Amino acid sequence: MNKRLAMMESGKVNTALLYLGMPTIVGLLMTGFYNFIDSFFVAQLGTAAMGAISIAYPLVTFIPGIGLLFGNGAAAYISELLGAGEKKKAEIVLSSTLFYCVLASVGFQFVLLFLRPLLRAMGASAEVMPYAMDYTGILIVGFLFQIPSICLMNLVRAEGAVALSTWSQIVGSVVNIILDPIFIWPLKMGIVGAAVTDVIGQFISVAILLPYYLRGKSYLTLSVKNIRFQSWFIKPILKTGIPIFTINLFQSLSISAANVVAAPYGDNTIAALGIANRMVGMTTFAITGFSRGYQTFISYNYGARHFDRIKEATRKAYLWAISGGVILAVLQILFAQPIVAAFSRDPAVIKLGIRAMIGASVLFFTYGFQAMAIVYLLCIKYSKSGFVFSISRQGIIYLPILILMERLWMENGIYYAQAVADLITTFVMLVFFVWTRQKRADALREIPAADDGEGKS
Repeated sequence: MNKRLAMMESGKVNTALLYLGMPTIVGLLMTGFYNFIDSFFVAQLGTAAMGAISIAYPLVTFIPGIGLLFGNGAAAYISELLGAGEKKKAEIVLSSTLFYCVLASVGFQFVLLFLRPLLRAMGASAEVMPYAMDYTGILIVGFLFQIPSICLMNLVRAEGAVALSTWSQIVGSVVNIILDPIFIWPLKMGIVGAAVTDVIGQFISVAILLPYYLRGKSYLTLSVKNIRFQSWFIKPILKTGIPIFTINLFQSLSISAANVVAAPYGDNTIAALGIANRMVGMTTFAITGFSRGYQTFISYNYGARHFDRIKEATRKAYLWAISGGVILAVLQILFAQPIVAAFSRDPAVIKLGIRAMIGASVLFFTYGFQAMAIVYLLCIKYSKSGFVFSISRQGIIYLPILILMERLWMENGIYYAQAVADLITTFVMLVFFVWTRQKRADALREIPAADDGEGKS
């Protein structure tokens, strides 16, 4: 057993959570910061260009979710198998998962054939469409690298190599930030340049991660001979991966729905929503990053049947995630004006952007509880419950709330729909956790190690 696995099994819980969570937080925040800077540069090209990346954002968020579907699902199962001492099975899951992601990245190139009608359906106006076509088309080609990159980041983290995963994100993001203004202005590529630098960054991430396996530095071996199409590992991967994927899916749908609902109010409103989504998305990365580290820890100790460590880690995860959410929400509200003003000189966009920022931030702290709760349910095999809650915040609860609030309060209703959805989602989850407390405790004692069965939810 290597040192990273030993730390997850017997090291201090605080230390293990910080070791697994902090690098992932840093890496995702760096990615979010790049998205923030990228939006800042594109915003200097005008409101139409900013509107284009706002329209493209749901699609750009959704398709890489395929990397999370396989990568995150496989990472959780690999950690569980390692906890149970099943190294050979873990290597089969590793090799097969990466192969599936490569196939998916190629398959999604067919989206290019339907890009214009798709963007039109997502709310692109005639003025925004040329920018959206140029920007999104190049990013879709970049998914050839982005989907495998996201998958690899999760896979290396499964065996505790979180620093490498983070390093690949940081290097890719730094390269993007350096090249962005060069490609946009000196090379006179405009919004196309912003998309090209993103593709370059994703390629660099893959170039950093893949040698970890090819040069034999990993605990697990990546091999073509280990590729399988077998239900014994596909089923548990999908049970964990699909809820994570649906979070991305409904995040994309919710942003796209908000853009469509906001379209009658003009491009200024869509640009304002885009600014708020980028900023709140970056702070969401902080919570998501910690949840990834928490997931690795819980999955490993679930496989090893160390349920006391799971309980201790869960208590700390809730406390830290909720506290972090409060701090981030306060900062977003206090600095809403300068943040929005950095993206646009248009007074109308600034005014609307501040409203959108405040609306998205006022109950943001609840996201910390929601994220940890979903990961916990998935890791203890409450797959059905985890799935339902994963589609609640920005899906089955948010979408009807969005439509209702827009009809009642028009533009302001769009800005505050997420806050109302957060409140309702959190209340429902709290009721569920109180109601099933004893049942979940009994289930933890009964389920054998590395079980891939369904929780009794």
